[in-house]
Amino acid sequence: MSIVDDLIENLVERNAIDLNGTFTISVVANGISVKGHVLSTLRDERKKKELLKTDAPVDMQLTVGTIVIPLPEIK
Repeated sequence: MSIVDDLIENLVERNAIDLNGTFTISVVANGISVKGHVLSTLRDERKKKELLKTDAPVDMQLTVGTIVIPLPEIK
């Protein structure tokens, strides 16, 4: 296995992420808007130790292009 495979395997097997927070999702012209706050903690499961804590605001807009749904021909 490569070094990258070993690193990813160790991160997935040993660590856990706790996510908590509140979000408001709104429909806006051409997409959606997400606003809120997220708290996350990265924990090492073997050592029972917190590695990283973050407290971050979230403010984003996702734009969706035109969606065309083809309909069957009606005879």
